[in-house]
Amino acid sequence: MAQEAMEAGGWPPAHMLIPKKDKDGVWRLTKIRHRTYNGNYVRTSGAGRTQKECRDDWKKRFEVNRHKGSAHSTSTKRREFEPSDKMSTVFDAFITAQERKCEAGKIASQTLVSYRQSIYPVEGGSPDSIKLMRELGNLTIAEVGKPKFLADYLEDIADASPGYAARHHLILTVVFKMLTLAGLFDFSPMAPVPQPGVRGGGQRALTADERDALYDLLLAASPRTKYLRPLTLTLLGTGIRPGEALALRWMDIDGLDDPEVVRATAYVCGTLVSRGGATFRQPRRKCGNSYYLTLPTWLTTVLRAWKADVKPSSAELPVFESLRGGLLSPRTAETTLKRAREGSALEWVKFGNMRDTVATHVTGVSGDPKCASAQLGHSEGASLAMRHYIDSAGYRHPAVDNADALELLAPSKVTPK
Repeated sequence: MAQEAMEAGGWPPAHMLIPKKDKDGVWRLTKIRHRTYNGNYVRTSGAGRTQKECRDDWKKRFEVNRHKGSAHSTSTKRREFEPSDKMSTVFDAFITAQERKCEAGKIASQTLVSYRQSIYPVEGGSPDSIKLMRELGNLTIAEVGKPKFLADYLEDIADASPGYAARHHLILTVVFKMLTLAGLFDFSPMAPVPQPGVRGGGQRALTADERDALYDLLLAASPRTKYLRPLTLTLLGTGIRPGEALALRWMDIDGLDDPEVVRATAYVCGTLVSRGGATFRQPRRKCGNSYYLTLPTWLTTVLRAWKADVKPSSAELPVFESLRGGLLSPRTAETTLKRAREGSALEWVKFGNMRDTVATHVTGVSGDPKCASAQLGHSEGASLAMRHYIDSAGYRHPAVDNADALELLAPSKVTPK
């Protein structure tokens, strides 16, 4: 009769590990069969004056034997969890792992802050804020670790706050990958769960009529927030992220001071982040390397007029300043846009729609999605730098140039002149 296959590197059944006392008074476990990590079958023996000594001796030899012929080891590298453990324990372990990554420079400190803010309630904060620890912390891994439960939870959160839902989806994906690698699941229960927001809704490209209607709203916006029009048009004419646009300094846009330059060039090299209630410029993009962009003629005209209006005293000042003359936080800019579109047919529009519009339009005109990837600063389109740009210091840089396609995105009331 064939013997039942044993787990590679696993322990033999408990009934085989019962020592027997021989006539000489020594307790022994003799040639207990098991498998090494690389799948070979071996036998291990142990002996001692007591049952405990015998088991300890056998375990010591067992550890040596199950590693024979293999460098593989799984016993000490990953934290062990049980299905009955609460998710609060898992979230704490997740944050501890991210702290180690942050110390090693594998993730940015702002990313760690974002994880903490999404998981833990803030002392003195709103009791209604959506936090993973508050929503799932008292449930067990077994209760949460089901695709249907996770999908229903994220859909409910998305109805209340799409932004929270997207962050929770990201964290839960990493958390359940950790639990899957720890052996609790064969496949992550987050694998089939769709990302919130991919079903459509507000994140879509604007039509020509909608771009014209949006421009009318921008013209009617409060004079105290006159930055909103050039900021929104910059997003519409480049496809860069709001934080990247707000991080632009006058020194990053070359050609505005020379009226002979028809198309200026922007250097996208930073982003704005918020931490502890303060906003600061991070000298790198959120994702991807810094790159140069050729601006369409109409956007060059808009930014040239904006510079003449604000009369910056230094090239190091941000292109879009707050009312107090400092950095303009992305949240403040989003709030300003929200007020401008309230009560209109474009109440659904967000800054993200500008990026979607650019991606859709450049792909449609060029017929090549990689051209849109290059425009948005994605690495897969990095080789599509279609021209070279020589800066004021005489250095030659590759610059992404989809300006011909982007000329067509100008609202009808915005002319190149």
